[in-house]
Amino acid sequence: AEQSMKRYTAKMLRFPKWADRSKILSIYKEAQKFRQETGLLYEVDHIIPLQGKYVSGLHVENNLQILLKSDNVRKLNYHESEEVWK
Repeated sequence: AEQSMKRYTAKMLRFPKWADRSKILSIYKEAQKFRQETGLLYEVDHIIPLQGKYVSGLHVENNLQILLKSDNVRKLNYHESEEVWK
């Protein structure tokens, strides 16, 4: 419960007023539709993580993608731009 609250707080802190809420909602609905149609677990992922080690993205429609849960778990909070910081 603590981890999900931390994630929710991070998302809300990175949810700008100009974000298109209807597009964001449609992405979440599409992921749910994929789950229902295939029986596979799909999740909405932040391309640039909200809590990355070196970069932090926003909760906006163009920073979201639908991934299989297994792929999203492997990705963790990593983004390729963090390679420059290693």
